[in-house]
Amino acid sequence: MYKIIDARILDKNAEFFGIEMEKLMDNAGNAVFNEVFKLHPNKVLVLAGSGNNGGDGYTASILLMDKGVEVHAFPVKMPETILCKKKYEEALKRGLKIDTELNFNYDVIIDAMLGIGIASEPREPYRSVIESLNNSSKFVVSVDVPSGFPTKIAVKPSITVTMQFIKEGITEENSGKIIVADVGFPKEVIEAIGPGDFLVYRKNNNESHKGENGIVVAIGGSYLYYGAPIYMAKGAMRMGIDLVYLFAPESIHCFVSNFHDMILRRSGYNFIEFNEELKNIIEEKDITLAIGPGITKSREALENARRIIEYSLDIGRNIVIDADALSLINESSDLKGLAVITPHRGEFKQSFNLEPNEENVKYIAKKIKATVLLKGPVDIISDGDIVKKNKDFHHPSMTKGGTGDVLTGSVAGLLSKHIDPFHAASLASFIVGMAGKITFEEKSYAYYTSEILDNIPKIFEKYLIF
Repeated sequence: MYKIIDARILDKNAEFFGIEMEKLMDNAGNAVFNEVFKLHPNKVLVLAGSGNNGGDGYTASILLMDKGVEVHAFPVKMPETILCKKKYEEALKRGLKIDTELNFNYDVIIDAMLGIGIASEPREPYRSVIESLNNSSKFVVSVDVPSGFPTKIAVKPSITVTMQFIKEGITEENSGKIIVADVGFPKEVIEAIGPGDFLVYRKNNNESHKGENGIVVAIGGSYLYYGAPIYMAKGAMRMGIDLVYLFAPESIHCFVSNFHDMILRRSGYNFIEFNEELKNIIEEKDITLAIGPGITKSREALENARRIIEYSLDIGRNIVIDADALSLINESSDLKGLAVITPHRGEFKQSFNLEPNEENVKYIAKKIKATVLLKGPVDIISDGDIVKKNKDFHHPSMTKGGTGDVLTGSVAGLLSKHIDPFHAASLASFIVGMAGKITFEEKSYAYYTSEILDNIPKIFEKYLIF
C-alpha cells in the first residue's frame, strides 16, 4: 500500500525526471471535474488552498464553467505555487466568481484546500473552514485526500478523487467513496528511485542527545576477511547516525581498530559468536543490526549468525542480512517485516532457486515478509507489495569489493533512524549509487571503494534540503 510519503516522493522524482507537472495537474483537475459533473450540479463552490491541490481545484472549475455550471471559489489562502497562480488567473478570465465570505449555499463543494504535504493538524484559516464544512452537511468532493488527513481535523467528504493510487489510511469511513484517477505518471517514473526518496530522511531534533538519532550494531568479519566489516560500519556512520558498534572477531581487531568513529567489540576469536555483551546490547538499546559481510560460511559462523538473527527478530529489532549470512535465508524464512536482505543476482538465485527478476523479487519479499534489495545493473527493491528500481543512479564500475558492504551498512544506518525497511532500502540505493556515480566521474575506473564513502556527504549536501 502506498503511503502519503510515496505520493510526495513521486511528485519530486517526476519533477526531477522532467515530467510536465502542468499536464498532470490538468489530468487531476479533469478527474475531479468528471466526478462532480456526474452529480448534475447547478452551483459549485471550490474551497482552494495556496498550493497545487488548490491548482487542481481551479482547473476543475474551468472545466465545469465550460459546461455551463456556475462556479464560485473561496480562496482559503491565496495561490503561492507557480501552477496554482496560473490556474487561478485562468479561472478568473473564464468567469470564476470569488466569494469574500464563506457560505455553503451550493449543490457541491470541492475541497481543494490541503493535499498530501500536511505534517500536523491544520492551522487557521484552514482549521475553521474544515470545521464549518463538516457541520454543513453538504455534498463534498475532496481532491486527492481530504484536507487535514490524516489528522483529527480533517474534511469528511462524500467522495475523494485520489490521484494515481490509494494512499495508506484513506477508507470509505474517513474519505467517502474513493475514486482512483490515473493522472498520467509514467510507470517507469512511479517505480523510479531518485532524489525525492530523501523526503523520508529523519533529521535530528534540536533537543535530541547521543543515541537518539540512530545506533547500528554491525556484526561481521573473520580471520580471513577484515575489510568487509569496516566498509559496513563506515556505510552506517555515513548515514548521519550517532553510534556504530562493530562486533568482530578478536583476531582482526588489530586491523579494524584504526576506525575511531565506531565502538569496537569482541565477537569470538576467528569467527563471530553470539556472546553475552551482544545479547545485552540487542536487548537494552534501540538498535538496528547488520550482519553477514566477511563472516564466511563456516559452520561456526553461520550457526552464530542464525542465533543472532532469530533472537533479534524475536524481540522486534530491524536487521539487514547480507553476504555469507544470506545462505541462512530461504523461501520458508519468516523475517516478520523487520528485515532487509541485500543479495546480488547470484545470491538470490542460490537462496531461492529462482531467476533474479522483478516478479520473483516481489514474490520472495511477500513470501518471507521482508524487503528485498536485489543488487545488479538495475537495483530492484520490493516489500512484496510495491516495486521500485534504481537504474539511473549508479555506475557499472560499482562491482568493486566492498561496495555491497557499504550499501549494507547504509541501509542499516537509515533503518536505525526509524525509516521503514522499504524506504530505507530505496534511499540507500540512491545514496550509495549516486556516490559511486560521481566517484567514477572524478576518477574513472581507478578509484577505491573507500572513495565512494568519501563522496556520500556530497549526496547529502546536494539533495537533503534543510
